[in-house]
Order: sequence, then structure tokens, then C-alpha cells
Amino acid sequence: MDCPEKETMNRQIKNFRGIKKQSRNARARQCLMTLYLKSIIILTGILSEVANAECISLVKGPVIVDIQSCGAVNPDAFDVKREKYKFIGDLDPPGRKMLLNQYRGLYLKGVVVRSTAIREGIDTTPGALQGDSVQLFIPPGQAQCTAVQNKRVAGMLQEKCCDGNGDAPCLLNTGLIFTKPKAVGQAGVGLDGKLLSPTKNNREHKKNYLDAQKHFAKKDYKKATALFKKADEEKDIDVKGLYQWGSAYRELEDCPAAIAPLERIYKLNQNGKVWKDEELDARRAVFLLARCHSKMNQPSQSAFYLNGFLVEPKRFMTEIKQSLKHKDFGWIHTSKEYVEYKAEAERVIAEMK
Repeated sequence: MDCPEKETMNRQIKNFRGIKKQSRNARARQCLMTLYLKSIIILTGILSEVANAECISLVKGPVIVDIQSCGAVNPDAFDVKREKYKFIGDLDPPGRKMLLNQYRGLYLKGVVVRSTAIREGIDTTPGALQGDSVQLFIPPGQAQCTAVQNKRVAGMLQEKCCDGNGDAPCLLNTGLIFTKPKAVGQAGVGLDGKLLSPTKNNREHKKNYLDAQKHFAKKDYKKATALFKKADEEKDIDVKGLYQWGSAYRELEDCPAAIAPLERIYKLNQNGKVWKDEELDARRAVFLLARCHSKMNQPSQSAFYLNGFLVEPKRFMTEIKQSLKHKDFGWIHTSKEYVEYKAEAERVIAEMK
């Protein structure tokens, strides 16, 4: 039989072990709780970033838009029974009036034919939304539909963050606010989808330009280049004319002379100064630049323009595929620059299939 002192000591040892075990369990629970709270904080931050992603790359700056349709917004017709508009019915009368008055402007659809706007916070390169179909809101009192319908309209674009925001124009499924609208010509695309103006602002050209195009069509390239030069001296040349001028020099096997007019198109495009209806000639010009630099045995310059197409492979797939088989690139096909470009182009094409 154990003595009382020994039994007391055993109980104290057991109690001490129990306390130690409970302490370890408490610390483990505390650590788990800390990790849990940290994960919640991190997850909340990620979700917040995702929710606000559209609000860190808002478009802002000058644009020119071909307006295809226009209508006056009637906010009194918003159905407050629908979930989207339900909060309007909960506003007090002054607040409801103030909100609805924000929407008494114009709702437009169109195509951005020129842009020097940027995406704030993400990409400051001019040209945001160029070539895109857009829905715009003109605030109250700035224009009437008769002044912008089927017109080419210049103005300032400011995109509003619509993440849970009910202010104008967010309830119209757009965040694009178009201010200071001014008609600068006839729209390039009408409601029937037909081209209304073949060149910017329906421009009328002078005799030298028109004769140059006639000789270009007849494949009289020598005469065409001389006439395009005269038209340029008269400041009567556009993207189409510059492309045909450079193309005529290429047909005459004079690529060094072709570079200058083609590079002018490239710079115009980089600065967002190419109209939507000039885009095809601008793309052809860049591809011809790459071809001419290849013919001049300048692989690094040629690859520079070719690699530009890989930035948006879906959009420029035609040019990418042509670059792998066009005879003009035979001059540089063994160069390091072209071999590297070709490998990347083939990888991109395979991924797009």
C-alpha cells in the first residue's frame, strides 16, 4: 500500500501533465485560429482586387466615334420592381429625382475610329478602344440625337467605375461617358452597315492624287510614284495613298525608297492617328515594311515589325501565317532573328488551333 505522500505526488504529476497537454492544445488552437484569420484576410484582399480589377484600368482621353444609333434615355421608365432598379424605389423623393436626372442624356452605339485615349493605371499607350464597338452615354444638355446620328463625332471619353455603382451611366450597362461631342464629318458606317465614307471625313482629293491611283491600278508604278510624290508635296495624301506609294516602289524593286512612306504609316498608327476604315492599309504597310527590310538584308529591322504581330496573334493571324511562307523573307530565313521569330510564330499558331 502506497503512502499518502506518494499518492499526492502522483496526482500532482498527473495534474501537471494534464495542464501541460492543455497548454499545448491551447497553443495549437491559437496557431490554427491565427492561420485561419490570415487566410481570410488574404482571400478578402484577392476577392477585393478581382472585384475592383475593372476599376484600375479605366479609359480616359480624346476619341472619335462613328455613331450608328442614338436614343434619349427615359429614366422614368426604369422598372423599380426589377432587382437592378429596386434601390431607386427605396430612395427619398429628392434623392430619387437627383439620380434620375443624371440619366436624362443620350445613349449611343458606335465604333471608335480614332483614339488617343489611355487606360489609366495599366497601359498609358494611346489608342485604347480603337476599332472597338462601344456603348456611350452623353450627359444631359450636351447634344441632341439629330446632331450626332450617323456622324463622325469627336469628344472626350471618361470611363466610370461601375462596381456596384448606380450613378449614371452604370444602369445602362456601360461606364463610358462621352463629353464635349462635336461632329467632324459623316460616319464611316451607317445603320445599314454600309460604308458611308471611303476615307476620313469623306475627303476630296486633288488631281495628282487621283491620277496616281489610276496609274497604280494600271500597274504603271513609275508614273504612280512620281504623282504620289507631287500629291504629298501638296499635302494631299492619306494612309491609302502612302501605302500605294510604298507598294509601287516595291513593285519597282526599290525597297529603300518604299521605306519612308511606309514608316510614316507605322508612326501614324502608333500615335493612334489611323482611322478605322484605313486600318487594313495600315496593316498591309507594316507587313510590307517587314518584307522590304528583309529584301534589304536587314533581319533585325524585319523581325522588329514581324514580332509586333505576335502581340495580338488572333487579330494578326493572317500576317503571321503569310510571314512564314512569303518569298520576300527568303533573304533572311537563316538569320538568328528570323529563326527565333519563326519558332515563336509556329508555337502561337499551334496554340490557336
